[in-house]
Amino acid sequence: MADFVFADDYRLGQNSTRQFYELFLKGLVHKHNNLMGVIQGFSSLILYDETINEEVKESAEQMQASAKTASELNRELLGASGCARCDQGTVRLEDVLPYWKNKIGEICGASSVGFTLNPRENLPPVSADSTRLGELIFHLIRNAAESAAGFPQGSIAIDIFPPGEASPGTNVDIFIRNTSVELSTDGLKKCFIPFETSKGSDHFGIGLTAAAVLAGDMGMRLGLRCSEGTMTAWLAIRTAA
Repeated sequence: MADFVFADDYRLGQNSTRQFYELFLKGLVHKHNNLMGVIQGFSSLILYDETINEEVKESAEQMQASAKTASELNRELLGASGCARCDQGTVRLEDVLPYWKNKIGEICGASSVGFTLNPRENLPPVSADSTRLGELIFHLIRNAAESAAGFPQGSIAIDIFPPGEASPGTNVDIFIRNTSVELSTDGLKKCFIPFETSKGSDHFGIGLTAAAVLAGDMGMRLGLRCSEGTMTAWLAIRTAA
């Protein structure tokens, strides 16, 4: 499938340099969250005062909302920078699929986008960190839902294939397809670049970055393809030994 653009450049090495930046970023996020907590607390105190005028109230509400958004960004940065710990183990997809389906429904419902989930029967166990694999899938679903929401009949389809059915080899293949604007090969490459987004300032632009880093840390391969108004994300997951 040569027409897919893969996120292979986002496989981070395990070395002392990475360990240093993990410690640095975790410390920075912790300190920054402490500051955001003070701002949120102070703005809440202001808003408790029912005698403040509308101008002050609006400023305090903006301050509180910005602090909350900054804390959410900090959480996303940890995953996108490779600071999320991955404990590789054996994951039975049939065990996690009910939770995935409910979460996907919440994400798609928030964007008013329909979805279908089509897992094949008798899927083998895969090698992954169950929590991080879920995060990876949900990053991909959010990106797909936000893209599909821009179309009147936008939708998402998730197909999960056992080894050998969708591609050669021993991987379990997950394909997430959504209605999308047309993107060139260069445009697809930019999707993985941190803080690159065409969806406006309300989006952090690091969801696909985090997905790419998580995939690399778990030994998976993530690719994107865009053709005839459909974006496809392909996640190839190794089966458990």
